[in-house]
Amino acid sequence: MNFEEPHIKIGLLDLKQSLNLRGRDSRVVRWAMKWSRVKKNWLAKYRHGGRTVQPGDKLRVLFWLAGGLGDGACARRLVLAYREQMPHAEFFIYAQLPDVAQTLFGADKKTTILTDGNISWADYDLSVQVCLTAKFWYADAARIAQLAPTFLPAFERAQEAQKNLGELLEDPFLTETALGRWLYASGGRRFDLLSYTGGLALPHEETRRLKTETKILGKYGLSGVSYVTFHDGTSSAQVVGKNRPTRAWPAVRWCEFFRLFKRAFPQIKLVQLGGKNSPVYEEADFNLVGKTTLLDVPSLLQGAKAHIDTESGLVQLAQYLDVKSVVIFGPTNREFFGYAKNINLAAGPCGGCMWSTPDWMFACPLGHKAAPCTEAVRAQDVLKALKKLLGPAKSGF
Repeated sequence: MNFEEPHIKIGLLDLKQSLNLRGRDSRVVRWAMKWSRVKKNWLAKYRHGGRTVQPGDKLRVLFWLAGGLGDGACARRLVLAYREQMPHAEFFIYAQLPDVAQTLFGADKKTTILTDGNISWADYDLSVQVCLTAKFWYADAARIAQLAPTFLPAFERAQEAQKNLGELLEDPFLTETALGRWLYASGGRRFDLLSYTGGLALPHEETRRLKTETKILGKYGLSGVSYVTFHDGTSSAQVVGKNRPTRAWPAVRWCEFFRLFKRAFPQIKLVQLGGKNSPVYEEADFNLVGKTTLLDVPSLLQGAKAHIDTESGLVQLAQYLDVKSVVIFGPTNREFFGYAKNINLAAGPCGGCMWSTPDWMFACPLGHKAAPCTEAVRAQDVLKALKKLLGPAKSGF
């Protein structure tokens, strides 16, 4: 996406105007936005309260990973790109969810994983918050120019881009929904805004790999086992109530698929992955729900013949592995999130309603009890897609 094209610039201006109009029409919204700005400014001053670490002869770069595993995995592209631009810098990573930073960056000996979120931005020459966009909370331009002159053009592009977005980056947790919906409606893809605000072109398809260990398979009894992994689509970070997440494939569809799979591939085992909120399926030959650490999951995925999932953090993580996935799309759009190495399924035409309402992840925006877009993907479609990854089955369906 070219952010210099007139229609893109006008679209962003329209988005800003829309948010401002909404604020003027509602006293509650005005006060909420004002309070958010005051809080952010206070936090900025608190975290910009001066260095507690004296600057040395190496740049110190902090990445604050907002969001969950999927967002962190996407942010890894920008971290790796900055690492290439600043090979001698010291990198520090903080993620709000446990083990996300360690899983994604723990193998890098030049990177320090932070576990305490009480961070002073000014202790680092560059402090970046990353999710759908990149936001510089602190930057020492003089030290960057001195110690990483090759990074300076990207740094200046990123500063200019973040300035152009202005208030749309003031509070990412409030405005990234609007930015995401705008990006999707404008025909963009997942990494366009991150590339723009980060100052570097980021690949949508990933070729760099995470380090994995085959010995991890033995820990779960999977050494020498031919298996595929599957994930229900429920995130351990989600507070699941009575309604299943709209991205989660219905349980009845999973059960239909399991019956078909076991008839077609009796020699291949089913391994269920997931966090504590995932429902457990008795058809799984190995139930690892809530029994693995996130640090072990890359090795478990790497050892699988294929992975089956809805659009989730595990699919984003799998982009840094050799495993291919069958991905079921519903409210999230496959053109926006899908990867070429995977088989991406969407029933259409209903779907792509992500970010359209505040609770789209748990309630269909059109009022349906179950999300029809996700429900419409058939078990036969998933098995057919899986056959393309696994090769000929025992019998045809």
